[in-house]
Amino acid sequence: MKSINSFLGLGVAAALLMSSCNNTGQENKVNSADSTKNMPTVEQLTNNTEAAKQQLFLRFTEESITDSSMIYIAKSLFDKDTVGLKIEVLKDIKPGLTSDGKVDEKAGFVKGSIKFSSLGASSDTFVQALGSMFKLPTADKMTDDVILPTVFSSNKTVVDLTKPSTYSFKLFFENSAGEPAEIFGVVDTYRKAFEFSEKDSTFRKQFIAAFEGK
Repeated sequence: MKSINSFLGLGVAAALLMSSCNNTGQENKVNSADSTKNMPTVEQLTNNTEAAKQQLFLRFTEESITDSSMIYIAKSLFDKDTVGLKIEVLKDIKPGLTSDGKVDEKAGFVKGSIKFSSLGASSDTFVQALGSMFKLPTADKMTDDVILPTVFSSNKTVVDLTKPSTYSFKLFFENSAGEPAEIFGVVDTYRKAFEFSEKDSTFRKQFIAAFEGK
């Protein structure tokens, strides 16, 4: 009888251990699924490389915070190649439009309130992608210097990067190839993305030059 009871005790213990292992396995599967579900989806840089006006989409894959700004690592794909930029956005950028839609010349324009920096190879590929889309020659490398465009905030409220929202800007990139390249920019904290949109195709050469540091 004693040996049977011992055997039953061992059986119960084994069953409990197996149950615990199964539960742990299920929990790991759930956690893994949740982790995969929450991973940002890196999409194509552009949906149409032949578009008359290009819209360039970059997904925030990492975020960090400083006392004065948010820093985003933004990436996308150009065909199968990863392109990326480091984008730093100052907190609490003041509105450039008054409540009645007029331009606030004093507060609206700020140099460097959005900054662009190289991530290395993926940023070099970004410059190469621009050259491929625009059919223009490039140096195949992004500048190592921080790019500080003059930024106009096309918003009627202060930019709050802690809330899910969409904020629009006009960016003026200085360069030696011609007049500043005017490009529309959007910081989308809801979709966690940054978008460039062309005003028109006449600034393409200057836009590339700005990212080459020329």
